Amino acid sequence: MKKRKLIGVITTDPENIYQTTVMKGIFAKADELDYDIVVFTTFVKANHPDKEYLLGETNIFNVINFDLLDGLIVLTIGFKYTYDNMLYDRLLNMVDEKCKCPVVSIDESFGNYEMVSTNDEKEFEKITDHVIEVHNCKNIYLLAGAEGTYTSQVRERGFRNSMAAHGLEVPDKNIIYGEFWYTFGERVARQLADGELEKPDAFIAASDYIALGLVNDAIRYGMKIPEDFIVTGYDCVLEAKANIPSLTSYVPPIFEAGEKAVINLAKRIENRPINSKVSSTGCLKCGMTCGCSSNNIALREREDYGYILPYNQPGTDMYRFTNGYMAEFLTASKTMDDCMYNIMANVYLIDDCYEYFLCMCPGWEEFDADSESENMGEIGYPEQMKVCVYRCTEEIIQEGPSAYNAYTNSYFDTSVMHPRLFEGEREKPAVFHFVPVHFNGRRMGYAVTRFPMKNATISSVYRNWSRYVNNALEMIRVRNQLFLKSIRDPMTGLFNRAGMKANFREVLRKSKKKESDVFVVAIDMNNLKYINDTFGHNEGDKAIKALAICVYSVCGNDDICVRTGGDEFLIIGECSYGEDYVKKRVEKIVQKLNSYNEKSKSSYDVTASYGICCSDAEDEDDIEQMIEVADERMYADKAVYKSTMSGKIPIRDIYGT
Repeated sequence: MKKRKLIGVITTDPENIYQTTVMKGIFAKADELDYDIVVFTTFVKANHPDKEYLLGETNIFNVINFDLLDGLIVLTIGFKYTYDNMLYDRLLNMVDEKCKCPVVSIDESFGNYEMVSTNDEKEFEKITDHVIEVHNCKNIYLLAGAEGTYTSQVRERGFRNSMAAHGLEVPDKNIIYGEFWYTFGERVARQLADGELEKPDAFIAASDYIALGLVNDAIRYGMKIPEDFIVTGYDCVLEAKANIPSLTSYVPPIFEAGEKAVINLAKRIENRPINSKVSSTGCLKCGMTCGCSSNNIALREREDYGYILPYNQPGTDMYRFTNGYMAEFLTASKTMDDCMYNIMANVYLIDDCYEYFLCMCPGWEEFDADSESENMGEIGYPEQMKVCVYRCTEEIIQEGPSAYNAYTNSYFDTSVMHPRLFEGEREKPAVFHFVPVHFNGRRMGYAVTRFPMKNATISSVYRNWSRYVNNALEMIRVRNQLFLKSIRDPMTGLFNRAGMKANFREVLRKSKKKESDVFVVAIDMNNLKYINDTFGHNEGDKAIKALAICVYSVCGNDDICVRTGGDEFLIIGECSYGEDYVKKRVEKIVQKLNSYNEKSKSSYDVTASYGICCSDAEDEDDIEQMIEVADERMYADKAVYKSTMSGKIPIRDIYGT
């Protein structure tokens, strides 16, 4: 039963500092208002260069059931202006057609839906004020980012406002547009080095990535920063303070934008005023590129940023991950069950994870021409999903290979998205992250991870953990299917001789456990040479397949069904019900063949000869001897058939008695 309001979030590249900060604001306000959050995200940027891989990632958005959501937040900035807006258009069409709940986007428009914005204009004024007032710069260039985007326009207004307030003109040449990426800054550095662009007092960049591209390439060309000119960025990304020289930047009030988005939805969902304030987190962070910082205090400033990566500090999730040998454990998995157990056993590496579900498409492990064409690049998910791994760190579960079976091998309707989304009464609201499980463009399923609100952002640990899982699943899938191909007959799908011998031990184990005999049925098609010579080998293959289907149809789950040669078959299993029961199996094969012959309206009948042996078996050699006996009885039966030359004959004395 649904207990809390549920807000959906659509985003990409969740490790990006912008997405991370916005999400923290969303989670904080949802926690305050007691709302649950479901996040649907790719791990990569929407402009990922491998389009096949991107297809596998973006398939996660097809799992969204908008009817279950009370509100939707779209972080448009993550997928707008990429690949001709392909993902943007796809998501907008999806929301327009299926979403009936209130929708709000953040910082970039999403169709005609409402938008809340980060107050970049005022904050950009402040960083421009700093360059003018503290460093006495007058000739300032703005590297404005992509022309026409909302973000560029707002930050440009803040720059112009500050310049005007200080009585400084802004010539058209001082506003330069380009992408929000290193490459834009690198081009500007090359223009400076070639003399195509005069050196100003300062460059104010609309993003840290632009600024870092300029700074690092300018230094490579022999320029000095900040002696030749000052450079500032905006957004305070990880590299800003990790860079040498450290970059002067500004922490924008992105956190507040996330809070405002939740408040916006809450007002519309509950149709009442929401008495809730937003935070104030925007602030200037001075680095070495404006001269306010020095090498001596660079490390302290990086710590102040909070972006030092504690890879080698014990107790952190990154330390546990890099020293946990998860990849090696998964690679060592010999069976599908081993792989699933090893995935479950390594959930502890995901910091603050309360619950993990691995939901797979039924038949995801199949590997043949048909299944590959069906699953490679397929959009969406089937009507039902299978839970293959479940781990809840809040519950005590059984240790050992069966530990992941609490929910495993159970099926649920994909329309509910997650079997425990509305189950039970959680004391506190939670965040559910839905992420894709795929290998390149081949969909396999998706994973759902539940986190507490205060620590729910996706880290590089979870991204790489998930990549290990994807790769391990593909490897065990291929390994498993290659093994199956080595023990299966390609024409009929039945075991070949190698597969037969690989299963002897299991038959012996079951017969000893039940204190029963082992049975062998030898089967050989009649008149195959005549069919091949008269009607062609295609018809001969068709007849073999028909016989294989009839033989397999009478086999129990524990029986071994084998194609030992061109037209020869064996059924081997434990004989709990005696010889009469085995004889009835053969009678059913004959009946099914007769039915096939009546319906096929072919010029020939598909018939077979049979031999049965039932006996106590202690080891594999005993079974081999039983096969020889069954073969002898089958050949005796075939001799009788040839003497009658009848296509449809009754069951004779196939026991050889």
